[in-house]
Amino acid sequence: MRLPETKIKAAILDTDLEIRQRAIRYFAYSTDLSVMPHVIQAVERFGRQDAYHLIGSARELPQTEETITWIIDELGNESNAKDLNYSYNLSMVLVRADPALLLQHESVILDSKSFLSNLRLPFSQRLQMLAWDEATCWKNLEEFCEEGKDKQYVNDVNLAYGNQIVEALARYGEECEAKVHALLSQKIDDYRHNPMKWMEPFAVRLAGEAQLDSTIPLLIAKLIDDGGDLLNEECGKALTRINTPAVLEAVADAHPDAPYHFRLYATEPLEHIHSDLAVEKCVQLLRQASDRGIQVNLGHALLSHFPKVGIEEVRNLLVERDFGSEGRGLRNNLVETCTIMGERFPEYDEWRAAEMTEKEEHRRQVKQLEGDPAGLMKFALEKLTGNKSKTPDAKPSGSPHSNKRLTVKSDSNARVGRNEPCPCGSGKKFKQCCLRKEGG
Repeated sequence: MRLPETKIKAAILDTDLEIRQRAIRYFAYSTDLSVMPHVIQAVERFGRQDAYHLIGSARELPQTEETITWIIDELGNESNAKDLNYSYNLSMVLVRADPALLLQHESVILDSKSFLSNLRLPFSQRLQMLAWDEATCWKNLEEFCEEGKDKQYVNDVNLAYGNQIVEALARYGEECEAKVHALLSQKIDDYRHNPMKWMEPFAVRLAGEAQLDSTIPLLIAKLIDDGGDLLNEECGKALTRINTPAVLEAVADAHPDAPYHFRLYATEPLEHIHSDLAVEKCVQLLRQASDRGIQVNLGHALLSHFPKVGIEEVRNLLVERDFGSEGRGLRNNLVETCTIMGERFPEYDEWRAAEMTEKEEHRRQVKQLEGDPAGLMKFALEKLTGNKSKTPDAKPSGSPHSNKRLTVKSDSNARVGRNEPCPCGSGKKFKQCCLRKEGG
């Protein structure tokens, strides 16, 4: 049995900031219009000092006319202008909101002093794409990929612009299906001077944005083949956006015998497609898994659904094995899950106290390093190299989509995947900690 979503929404108003964030993250792929009003209520109740955390977690939530108006008012409030993180995350909510909701507010938003200047162009471009037909979308996407065919890294291209074109294309849904199938069916042996270097991940993203259920086998195959960080991430997100039982069945069928990277990125749909079937598959795969890193990721995925069965499964895992820093993150997740659910287990009080002590020490160390980027980086790398990543070495240089933004490297060439522990030592997954903060 899973916790009702009404109770998870209620946790958005909890007095503990991290509990509020945890509750918001549950709705990462939701279409529920009632979630953002809870976030706004939390900001109003607990103040703006740490509100950028909540708004940052709410970037992907669906908006309404009322919530858009509130965000615009917040950006227009001079007392909020000094908090750049808060302004940035408010601006990002607008950049990612339904463009049809934004048209009548375009001039007010662009005239707002707190709306970040570097987001004005992508904001305007997104609204302009509302007028593009399917042919115009494909033409611009193909031109974008052709222009980037000789560029290797994500940071070398304006990936956000390409993603906006994909979003515009997704409005044509099944009309794109045949072309998406043709693109994803290609076997690419050489990405050098090849526009498919970028078209391939865009086609994967389009399959998810348009919720093309028929592409599930192709996405599973792409993820097994390992096309690099960008493609793997897009496969995981696309499968999650398709959001059907068939996705969970396909992931669970492939998971036991799949390579490590597949099991790492396939956590995304297992974690975010909230259903009893997802709980069943997580429990099944967790009991089969022997690799520590995969066990931890499956434990996180299981707890994300707030199921009663997950409490004992994850507790037993933590009691029976020493997982180091990875285990600390899973332990904290279990404690937060039980706090929201109102459930307890024998070690709850002890583990809750340990979590509070460790977080306070972590905040103290980070606070001491404010204004010292080099010191903060050294601190993060010490955490990373002291708790080595389980991710295998990078693929040879011929692999496309080497992603500087998604990969943290140290002198020891350690790599951090999105679903692995954050190198800052917080105990959270990288995607839920420093990766989330990079833009803020």
